[in-house]
Amino acid sequence: MLGRIIGLVLALALGGGAYVILNPGGLDGQVPALGLGAFESVRLGLGIAAGLLGMALAAAALMRAPEQPQARDRLAPLIDLHGGETAGLETSDEPLPFATPSATTVLQAPALEAEPAPFPLALDSGVQPAPPVHAQPDLAPAPEPEVIAIPAKLEIVAETPPPEDFDAARDALRRHAQDEAWGPAALALQRLGALAEDDRQHALAAQDAGDFARAQGKTDDAIEAYDLALAHARMTAQQDLIADALINVGDMAYEEHRLDAAVENYEAAVALRRDLAQAGGTAEARRGLSVALERLADAREDRGHRSRALDLYRESEALAAELAQGDAARYGADLAATRQRLEELEARILA
Repeated sequence: MLGRIIGLVLALALGGGAYVILNPGGLDGQVPALGLGAFESVRLGLGIAAGLLGMALAAAALMRAPEQPQARDRLAPLIDLHGGETAGLETSDEPLPFATPSATTVLQAPALEAEPAPFPLALDSGVQPAPPVHAQPDLAPAPEPEVIAIPAKLEIVAETPPPEDFDAARDALRRHAQDEAWGPAALALQRLGALAEDDRQHALAAQDAGDFARAQGKTDDAIEAYDLALAHARMTAQQDLIADALINVGDMAYEEHRLDAAVENYEAAVALRRDLAQAGGTAEARRGLSVALERLADAREDRGHRSRALDLYRESEALAAELAQGDAARYGADLAATRQRLEELEARILA
């Protein structure tokens, strides 16, 4: 009731405000003119809005609110499944137990009808009908289980263990390198370094590491490995090992166009090879000297010393011819390559 009164008062106030806004000086001048200031231009709109809002409040206050339905019981009556009237339940907080079906609610299974007798062949033929034969479903025979043959003895092939000998490990490294199996070659190289014990073996392992890095195009690693090999070789005081290390260091300097360093290492290698060829006189010692002479000749030619390079190639060609005369199958290719290189150098000098 109080809400209705407040709504009517507000409706009257809004209606009066709308009249004052829309009729300034009305009622024969009894209504004062209300100035709206900045809202003077929208006086008509404000008046209409106030009037409509007042009418809406009045209508809402005068309308009678609908009666609220009475609250239902806490629990609606449960429908009697037995066909009777609904029975009310007491308002209890305990959960309702499941209803126990009575005897009248038990569904009776329909009695199975007797199977009709087969239609008689003839009413007066005297032939008794055959008893009904129930067809059995066609069942495919179950497949026989597959018999898996299990060998009586399993052959276990053990992986070949890595070589424990330094020379065997070096042979494995060379074999993998020739087959271009770089992964196994890298593992064999690591194994080779672990098996090295003295300076000679460390020098050979470092030399092989330099060859491996050089084949992979890793120049810096090859230079470092060859320098290490030369350091270990000098500790052994073995001339052949030192000469090989000097050749490798000279090769890396030659590839980097450090001709002075290349000539220096090649000359040291040639000096050691001369001593070995004169002392031992073996075919391999003379072949080593021939190779060292050609390396030094190439470096001197690049420095502009063609006459000196020509003399070195002629000395190498004489050694190669001597070796090929003794074993053409083994040293014949070396002689052919040396002569070809010598002819090219002579042609450039005479041109």
